[in-house]
Amino acid sequence: MTTNTTIKRTLVLAGLTAAAGIAALAGGTAAQAAATPSVYASHGAVYVKQAGHTTRLTSDDVNKQPVLSADATQIAYVHNDTVWVMNVDGSDQHQVSDRTGSAPAWDGSGVRITYTATSCTGAPGTFRTGVNGGDTSEVVAPSACVSQEAPQVGYIMG
Repeated sequence: MTTNTTIKRTLVLAGLTAAAGIAALAGGTAAQAAATPSVYASHGAVYVKQAGHTTRLTSDDVNKQPVLSADATQIAYVHNDTVWVMNVDGSDQHQVSDRTGSAPAWDGSGVRITYTATSCTGAPGTFRTGVNGGDTSEVVAPSACVSQEAPQVGYIMG
């Protein structure tokens, strides 16, 4: 066998080995993505998609802006213009904001949610609340409102 033939065969084998490694990595990434649920809203309902199956989680059509928690166990979402939380299987749906709000976001700990609502200035502000509900929302911004208590607003149930 000539040196050129040996080099060509070595390069082909190296290329095939690299391609197999990339395929294995891509397969692992795809498997991980399939294991992590995704959430979305369509026509007022919240859905979860996991392992190729889609499940409707809410029974009414007044829901939007679902956001999955970092550990993928809970979903924060806007229900009838208030912020709610539920488990990723749709159970334990409950209101957590004490006012109308939008754009829920999980904090790093996974036990608090920030959301946007009208502030003391009349402009949009940022509020923070716990995921269990029943807490008074804490004003985060604007700074002019932080030292003021957030006005109490009744819960909108249902």
